Amino acid sequence: MRAARPIAHSFLPSTLLVLAVFLAATPGHGRPSRGPEEELTRLAQQLRETGSEQAYRELVAFAQSQSDSVSAARAALLLGRHDQQRKRYREARVWLARASADPLLREYALYWDALALRGAAQPAAALEQLARIRREFPESVLSQEVVRALVELALELGRPMRALEELEAYGEVERNPALLLLRARALERVGRPEAAAQHYNRLYYEFSESPEAEQAAVRRRALAQMLGRKFPAASREQQLARAESQYRRRRWRSAQEEFRALLPRLEGRDAQRARLRIAQCQVRLGAHVAVLARLQLTDPDLDAERLFALAQRYRQLRQSDAMVRAAEQAAEKYPNSSWTEEALFSAGNQFWIELNRSRAAEFYRRVVELFPRGRYAATAHWRLSWTAYLERRPEAVSLLEMHLARFRGSPYTENALYWLGRLAEQSGELPRARAFYAKLVGTYPYTYFGLQARQRQRELGAEPTAAVPVLTLLPAPPELPVLDEPVPPEGSERWERAQALRRLALYELAESELRAAHTTTGVPRLLLEAAQVALEAGRFWTGISLARQAYPSLERWPLAAVPEELWRTIYPVAFREQIDRYATRYALDPMLVRGLIRQESLFQPDAVSRAGAVGLMQILPRTGYQIARRQRLPYSRQRLFGPEYNLRLGTAHLAELLQEFAQLELALAAYNAGRHRVASWQNEREFAEPAEFVESIPITETREYVQIVLRNAEIYRQLQGGAEQP
Repeated sequence: MRAARPIAHSFLPSTLLVLAVFLAATPGHGRPSRGPEEELTRLAQQLRETGSEQAYRELVAFAQSQSDSVSAARAALLLGRHDQQRKRYREARVWLARASADPLLREYALYWDALALRGAAQPAAALEQLARIRREFPESVLSQEVVRALVELALELGRPMRALEELEAYGEVERNPALLLLRARALERVGRPEAAAQHYNRLYYEFSESPEAEQAAVRRRALAQMLGRKFPAASREQQLARAESQYRRRRWRSAQEEFRALLPRLEGRDAQRARLRIAQCQVRLGAHVAVLARLQLTDPDLDAERLFALAQRYRQLRQSDAMVRAAEQAAEKYPNSSWTEEALFSAGNQFWIELNRSRAAEFYRRVVELFPRGRYAATAHWRLSWTAYLERRPEAVSLLEMHLARFRGSPYTENALYWLGRLAEQSGELPRARAFYAKLVGTYPYTYFGLQARQRQRELGAEPTAAVPVLTLLPAPPELPVLDEPVPPEGSERWERAQALRRLALYELAESELRAAHTTTGVPRLLLEAAQVALEAGRFWTGISLARQAYPSLERWPLAAVPEELWRTIYPVAFREQIDRYATRYALDPMLVRGLIRQESLFQPDAVSRAGAVGLMQILPRTGYQIARRQRLPYSRQRLFGPEYNLRLGTAHLAELLQEFAQLELALAAYNAGRHRVASWQNEREFAEPAEFVESIPITETREYVQIVLRNAEIYRQLQGGAEQP
């Protein structure tokens, strides 16, 4: 990379950049006031969105009008890339030659020129162009693509030694299946079949989930025939790794075959694990559970895993007594095994889902006693505490306070604070209740229970409060995010390049530059900018994930304490007009619909869940068919991918559920888990308030779903300016 000058870049919010371009293109803000950069940004966005010949011609006219300016070079870059992608290679090379005069984006011009040469059947020239990029830009974000293309061309030209030299110089090959495959091919070409076979073995056994593994399997078979006894055998570790990978991927038949083939060559613990895996696969494929029950293993950890697997299978078969016996056997024989913790917790969960709280508590209590620092200790203790609250037992207060003291930083901290406040209210200790609510609002303002506590504060008033010792044990709130820190010198050139690519609507490349700058510097705002670029490209899942990675605890800060740009990055909105229209049609709060879509699909119209739910509002095809019939609309699964159609059906469905259940929390639970489940949960007991019902939802996904959607809706309201801010 060229030496970067130390500069401190100011933070340009994404919305301001987009707004500037929008105003420049809006009637009444006439074109004469638009500078070359703004005009180029408009034309770049137009070409990206339409790809039309009209957009292309407008960009050509702009490039020709700009003489030898930077704007002309960057317009030429876009035109060259457009032509290269459409296989107009001669025209592409003319434009890219002009674009290469821009030092900031030169590596991209050279790369697309190399692709044009390759497409035009000039492999030798393309190879030298790629080698030039490696020399001039060794730290380019394009390095992996450049090396891969370079090695492919070297092999195509019959220069396998050159291919090996380039791979050796690059260095980052060992964990890259595509480059490992190319190295194996090059080794074959230079007459080193045994070394090539070792690489194919690595791909087949260690990267079995990659597409290259299938290609490696073909070459392994061919080389095995050619080399005979000289063919290098895969190590036992490699073979076991592949078999375990097949098992993890739930490829039961393939995993069973792999372990069966290995078993005669295994001994000791490895042989016992193989026998266990074979039995587990057989049961998954429909064999009787006795296959697991009768399996004899002497290794304590593997036998504990067998008992857990046995308990799980009985749970799937709804044989609760047999499930309990297997879990009890694990606890008796292997009281310290993590598999025993799994078995006891799973048994508790089964009774929890069945709303048999007291029976579930028996197993949760044993989890806490046997595994006080275990994986499930905090959740098990929380459910014990919540059961005591539901049953109005006097020890509920001490259990909730114990949870705060014993599991500091527990994911149930906010829950415990709220319910301690409610218990204090019920016993007439209002100053104590206010203290819990104040702590909750101050530490978790934009969580579900933080919002509930704010409502209690409005009803009770904020003063006076009491001193509550347990509150001093809670961790301090996280530090506020810093968004205006300068980009360090080692990241400044990548930052500048990202801004240029962003203005050219080359969002994916801009995102890569910003990610690389973050890797080099560790500055969070670079990830935030990468997130904003992803949002501009319509990649909401990536954008929100990147912003969360940079600022994971946003909801623990007051709205006004954090720049609005950060909130709007993590809580974006798309399809605003359609959402508002259908929300109004079905008498729904548009902010609720936004909050639901954010949780369901992150505004991705092509989202498909593991259960088969489709589109923005994640409608199951059978549900969509029923709603469409009631709405007298034509139906097909493909229509669910259309934002307009999906929103119409989804809002109609949510409105039906609200009318049926007459309470928002119940309707949201039904949207996620189905009407029949909500009806059974309602019948468990008379809940004192909606939050009590929400806390009692036995399915974690649904409970969290209701809380998150309601939280999302409130944040959207406040960003809209429609609610009081804390």
